[in-house]
Amino acid sequence: MFGAPGFEDPAGLEDLLSRHDDLTIWAARNNLHLTPDLEGLTAIDGLLNQWSGDPTIGHKLSNEVGVFLGTVIVKNVAGARWTVWPNGHPVIRLASGHELDVTALVTQRLNGNGQDLSHLFSQAARG
Repeated sequence: MFGAPGFEDPAGLEDLLSRHDDLTIWAARNNLHLTPDLEGLTAIDGLLNQWSGDPTIGHKLSNEVGVFLGTVIVKNVAGARWTVWPNGHPVIRLASGHELDVTALVTQRLNGNGQDLSHLFSQAARG
């Protein structure tokens, strides 16, 4: 998932990256209404293993869930915002200046060597 390098409009990025249509559809199929909060992350995390094996969903999960994780962080962690690396890749910048590549973190989670989404959120909240 890459956008235009140098795009540094936080409000525009937040609007653009707050859309996660495929994830919303997949969640609805599992009777889950996504909310951009810790409860939403926990619910999604519980379905990731099931979804990762689905050929219609699995290949999109890192981006879709990464964007959702980023959205939850931006909406709930003071000072967090979307930013774009010079190569056009969107990441979260925390108030501390630390950056989180949320799609990479979700990829690690899906590969079995990463942390669950609620833990990633908690780490972001701590800065």
